[in-house]
Amino acid sequence: MSQSGMVAVEVTASTIKCGDQLVIGGTPFMVCDMTALAGGGKLLHFAGGESFHMGCFTVLWASRHVSQLPGFVRRTRRG
Repeated sequence: MSQSGMVAVEVTASTIKCGDQLVIGGTPFMVCDMTALAGGGKLLHFAGGESFHMGCFTVLWASRHVSQLPGFVRRTRRG
């Protein structure tokens, strides 16, 4: 049985993914597209039409949907 849920992850321009949810200035935004910029940054495009320039050294927290939470993995013993 597959478990799923949301987890908080620290993200940078190199680790951000489409579908991540950010809170910027108290407003939630969901990343729907992004464009790589010179110097390692990303231009994030949100579902509401807004954009955000994420520099290569910017660190933010995001909510990310995961299909299987680490604590719910069932392991079988062999032997």
